[in-house]
Amino acid sequence: MQKTYLGNVIRGDGRGKTIGYPTANIDISNIDITVKPGVYSSKAKLKGNEEKWYQAILFFGPKKTFDRVENTLEVHILDFDQDIYDQELEFTIDDFIRGPVKFNSVEELVRQIKTDISQVRNIK
Repeated sequence: MQKTYLGNVIRGDGRGKTIGYPTANIDISNIDITVKPGVYSSKAKLKGNEEKWYQAILFFGPKKTFDRVENTLEVHILDFDQDIYDQELEFTIDDFIRGPVKFNSVEELVRQIKTDISQVRNIK
């Protein structure tokens, strides 16, 4: 059985929503994350929703493009559009896609996110 994590969805900076990729920012203060920083394929579901796991992409680490040095964890749930602030999200950390990168612009970041999501969609 694959390891699942449980975390509270908290408000972030709101950047993901403005660039077309809203994320669930997870409070990691009580979660033992032992993977290296980077982008991962993931699966996610709201706690209590036993039937529906969504394919997702997860980022763990510092947001270098925005000069943030502390580790954060955020999950972009594919084909999902709900307000889930203050709810508990179950998620997995699966295949490593790439390490954290400092992009020169938000446009470069968006192009890379599209590529990363395409790669995640091809993982079964």
